[in-house]
Amino acid sequence: MVKRMKTGIITFHFVNNYGGALQAYALRRYMADTFGVDAELIDYRNWFIRTTDAIRMLPVTANYRIYGPWLRAYPRMRRRRRLFAAFMKNRISRSRRYDFGWQLNGHGKDYDLLICGSDQIWNPTLTFGLAKPYFLRFAGPESRRVSYAASPGPSIRDKDKMLAYVRDLDAVSIRESAEWLEQGLGKPVEHHIDPTLLLPTEAWRSMAKAPAEKGEYIVSYFMQQNDKAYGYLEQIRRETGLPVRDISRYGYKPAGVDESLVDVGPEDFVGLFASATRVCTNSFHGLVFALIFNKPVDFVPMHRFGGRIEYLCKLLNLKRVPVDGGAYYHIEYDPAEKGRILEGERRRAHDYLERQVGLAGGGN
Repeated sequence: MVKRMKTGIITFHFVNNYGGALQAYALRRYMADTFGVDAELIDYRNWFIRTTDAIRMLPVTANYRIYGPWLRAYPRMRRRRRLFAAFMKNRISRSRRYDFGWQLNGHGKDYDLLICGSDQIWNPTLTFGLAKPYFLRFAGPESRRVSYAASPGPSIRDKDKMLAYVRDLDAVSIRESAEWLEQGLGKPVEHHIDPTLLLPTEAWRSMAKAPAEKGEYIVSYFMQQNDKAYGYLEQIRRETGLPVRDISRYGYKPAGVDESLVDVGPEDFVGLFASATRVCTNSFHGLVFALIFNKPVDFVPMHRFGGRIEYLCKLLNLKRVPVDGGAYYHIEYDPAEKGRILEGERRRAHDYLERQVGLAGGGN
């Protein structure tokens, strides 16, 4: 029996965050299904990410109105964590667990091809300084080391060290543009789509869990929750006459929200977007899944990580129509044109990843 190529992927897979979990699922599935490799996620759990993920169980906010709903919703929040854990166990092949970077030393030889990415794995703000495992520093010369759609985020802290780490990779793929990184490397850099966009709509429908309650609705998902965002949502609700189902971290249910959904796992999240009539969000992956399912979408600008949104709008030729002087935007797009652009981007990503598989396997 011919041994299949072993591919290890390291990313933010273990966080209780829909975008993080779903992009990790998508890249591993794409590598296994498309190239037939034995692909698994390297189950490295950065200590600082673990800490901040645990803290997010608490409503760290000055909005005192959230605390009462948070106490009532806490059992559902714990169930949400269990749903994420079940998703990882049932949907994603993983290595043994590593809680500290030093534990990975010597394990690079277990893989023919190592991929770091996607997500903001190179953002030192998120990892309390640069985390070497996310640059594949634990790997030896026996493995090919590449990135796929990795992102440094908006920060340019530890700039020189980051450039040195990325320069050591055999091939570099980033997601949104980072001019200082590209100019400083002195080697080719490719841009590729987020892994969630690699999979076709049918693949996402096949794993989605449809909501039990039928009927038309607006699904809302806010990464940065504030009263202004919910005020815009209430306005959209009045204009459309549609009920709102809000994917909520703490169970906060302001005016304009008909149902606050807390115990939502990754499959439920995809199902809510797939079945929605309309989407209102300020999240990058909220916008991505609205586009995957060709939904009308209203986007509330967020102050952090806006570069991801700029990149996606430019890439897919999305038109942002301002409402209330730019308080929020209605995203207009041609589904057919968006589909053609995505097919082209998927081909480019396929060619890049196929080349890495071939080189890791001894190809030319």
